[in-house]
Amino acid sequence: MRAVGIIVILLFSTQLIAQEVDLVRLGYASSAISAKQIGMTASADGNLIAFVYNDKTIKIFDVNANRFIKRFSGPYTTLFDVQLTPSRIALVAANEVQVWDWREERLVKTLPLTHQATKTAFSGKHALLAVGQKEGNVSIINVDKAEQVNEITYPIHHVSALAIHPNGKSVVVGVMTFLKSLNPLKQFDIATGKVLAFSSAGIYSMAVYNDTGTELVTSGMNGLGLKTVINVLDGNDLSFRNQVEMDLIIMNALIPYGGVTMDNKLLSITGSQSFNVNDLQSGNRVFTTMSDKVKLPAYGQLGVGSFNVYPLSKTKLLFNGSKNNINQIYDVKTNSIVGYFFSDSNDDFAIVSRDGRVDGTPEALAKVYWTSRNSNKKTSLESTFEKGFAPKLLSSIVADKAVPQQEFKVEQAVAKVPVITLQSINGKAPGSSMSAQSQLKTAKFDVTVKENPQEITEVKLFQNAKLVKTIPGNGSNKYAFDATLNASLGEDNFFYITAGSKSGIESEKIKFTVLYKGATEDKPKLYLLTIGVNAYKNNKYNLNYAQADADGVEKAVRQNSGSLFKEIINYNIRNDKAVKANILAALDDIKKKSLQQDVLLVYYAGHGVMTEGASSEFYIAPHDVTQLYGKDDMLKDKGISATSLKQYAQEINAQKQVFILDACQSAGALETVAVRGAAEEKAIAQLARSTGTFWITATGSNQFATEFEKLGHGIFTYALLEGINGAADANADKKLTVRELSTFIENKVPELSEKYKGSAQFPSAYSFGNDFPIVTYKE
Repeated sequence: MRAVGIIVILLFSTQLIAQEVDLVRLGYASSAISAKQIGMTASADGNLIAFVYNDKTIKIFDVNANRFIKRFSGPYTTLFDVQLTPSRIALVAANEVQVWDWREERLVKTLPLTHQATKTAFSGKHALLAVGQKEGNVSIINVDKAEQVNEITYPIHHVSALAIHPNGKSVVVGVMTFLKSLNPLKQFDIATGKVLAFSSAGIYSMAVYNDTGTELVTSGMNGLGLKTVINVLDGNDLSFRNQVEMDLIIMNALIPYGGVTMDNKLLSITGSQSFNVNDLQSGNRVFTTMSDKVKLPAYGQLGVGSFNVYPLSKTKLLFNGSKNNINQIYDVKTNSIVGYFFSDSNDDFAIVSRDGRVDGTPEALAKVYWTSRNSNKKTSLESTFEKGFAPKLLSSIVADKAVPQQEFKVEQAVAKVPVITLQSINGKAPGSSMSAQSQLKTAKFDVTVKENPQEITEVKLFQNAKLVKTIPGNGSNKYAFDATLNASLGEDNFFYITAGSKSGIESEKIKFTVLYKGATEDKPKLYLLTIGVNAYKNNKYNLNYAQADADGVEKAVRQNSGSLFKEIINYNIRNDKAVKANILAALDDIKKKSLQQDVLLVYYAGHGVMTEGASSEFYIAPHDVTQLYGKDDMLKDKGISATSLKQYAQEINAQKQVFILDACQSAGALETVAVRGAAEEKAIAQLARSTGTFWITATGSNQFATEFEKLGHGIFTYALLEGINGAADANADKKLTVRELSTFIENKVPELSEKYKGSAQFPSAYSFGNDFPIVTYKE
C-alpha cells in the first residue's frame, strides 16, 4: 500500500512540473463587503459583464465605459446559473428560469422547469439557453424572446454534459445514471427533438464545441471511475478522434465540468473549482490555479453545476476560480492570469493587473489587499494608487493595450513598506478606541515609525479626508503634526496619517478621531471660482461654449445655494482675463480668507493638456497659452499644473472642496485623444486622492459645435446644470450633495452624448473627500 502511495505522489508531481501556476495573492475581509457574489457572466462580444449577489442585487458592467451601467434587484430565491445578452439576462434557479429586460429593470417572464436544473449551456450568438435537469429533461429557451423553443428528453438520472452547436440548430446531451453505467452522448435537433448522432458510451461531465463546430471536446471518467478522461470527438457525427489526457483522480477531482476551447486548448473549471488549461495536441496540462482540494464528488452528482468560462476577446477569458468576489482574467497568449476583477453589490469594483496596476472605486481599493506568504502583512490596493493607478485598466487588459510591465512581486514590495503607529494625541496614548476629546482648538499628534523609516519619502496628515499637512521623510522614526480642530462636519474630527515610500507604495493608514468640544463656528461661506475661456490668444484653440458654461454654473449655484451659506464670495474670470496671474491671485485670496468650515467650488471650462515626456503632468491652459502641444516650457510658464492645484488644495483652509473641469482637447490633437485622455484622467485621480478633494471632469473630450447650437452648452456642463437645478436630487430631500451630483453627471452625459454625437462620452468623478451639500431647494 505504501508503494502505491509513493507512485501516486510521483505521478502527480510529474504532472505539475509542466504547469504554470497563478501565484498572485489578493484578499478581502468578508465583513467589509456588502454581499457575496454568487454568479457572473459576460455577453458574447465580451463588452458587458453581469454580476449577481446573495442580497438579490444584479449589476451590469460596461467594459469600454469602465463602469457599472445598471444596478437593480431581482426576486430570485436561489441561483444555479446566469447568462447575458445585450438586452436580456436569464437567471436560472433550481426549478425555473427568470428572463429580465435588464435595461428596463423589468421581469419579462418566468419559465418553469420540469425538474431541478443540473447543467446549462448557452449560445450568446443565438441567445439560446439549454437547461439540463434531473430525469434527463433539457429545456431550450430563446432568452431574447423569453420563450421555450423545445423540451428534449434523454430519460436517465440527470443531465451531466450539455453543448449547443455554434450553428444554433442542435444540442449535445450527456446523462448519468445513479449507478455506474456508461451512456452515449446524443446530438438532438433543437427544432424537432430528433436524435441526429450519438457517441460511444462513457461517463461524461462536460462537452464543449470549438468555434466552428467541427470538434466536440468532452471530459469525464473512465469506466472504472479512477481516471479523468478528455476526448476529442467529431463535431458532426460524434465519432471518436483522439484522447487528450488521462489523470489519476485518487488525489484530486481534476475532472472538467465546464469550459471553452481556444487556440487548440481546453480551458475549464473542474468540479472542485480549479481553473485548468490543457493543450489539446500534447495532452499536457499547461496551467492551473491549483485551487483543487481533495474532493471526490458523489457519483450521482458528477457533472452537476454551473462551471463557466467567458471569452472577453480572442485571447482573454473571465472566470471565477475561488467562489468569492474576486474574478480572474486569463490570457491564452502568455498562459497566465493577467488581471483580477473584484466587485461588490454596491457600486464598488477594483481591477488589478498582474504587474500591480490598479483601477476602481476608492472604497473597493481600500477593501481589497495584497497578501504575503512570508508574513501577516496586508497591503491595501489603495496603498499602491500613486504608483500603479491606471484608468480604464480592464479594457486595456482585454484589448492588449496595457503597456507590459514587470510582474508585481508582492513579497518584495510588502517587505519595504513603512509601518507607522500613532504614539499620542496631545501627549496621551490614544488607546484601543483610537480617539480622544479636546476643548482646545489645536491638537498635536506624535507618530512612530516601526519599520523601514529609511524608505519614507513623506508623511501626510488628512483631516476629514482632506490633506492638511505634509512632512518630508528624513530617515527618522519620529514625526509630529499640529492640527486645528473644527466642527465643519460636526464635533468629530476624523484624521488619518499615511507615509509615502520610495517604492511608491504607501503605508497603511492610521485612522483616529478627535471629538472637538470647543466653540461652534459661524455658518460657512462658499468661495465660488468660475473660469471660462472661449477666446484664446491663438484663435485656432477658440471654443464655442466655455464662457456660456461658466456663466451658467455661476448663475445656477448662486441661485440655489444661498440658504446654505452665510455668504457667497464670487470670483468670475473669463476669456482674456483668464491668465495664470489672475487665476492664482483668486486662489491666493481664497487661501487668505477661507476658514475650515467653508466650502470651495472651482469650475473650469477650457483646454486641458498633458505635457510630453517621461515626467508628464496635467495643466489647465489659460487664455495666453498659444501652443498646447510640443512646447512644455510654455505650459510650465503660463499654464497651471496639477502640482500647483494640489498645493492650493492643501493650503486652502476650507475642508469641503470640489473641482469641476470641463477640459477638452484641441481639434488638432484628436488622433491622440484616447492616450492623452487616459493620462489626464490618471493625473486628476491621483490629484483627488492626494488632496482628499472631489473632482468631476470631462477631460479627454473634444468639442462639437452642434452641442452649443442644440443645448446652449457643452454636453458635460449641460448635464451639470440640470443636476444643480434639481434633477440630481435623487432622494428628493431638497438638498443636493456632491456625490448625488457626480452620480447624476456620470449617468446623464453618456445618454446626451449618444444622442447628440452618436457615441457615448463618459465623464470621470473621483470622490476621495467627505460628501457635503452644495445646493438646497425651496419647498
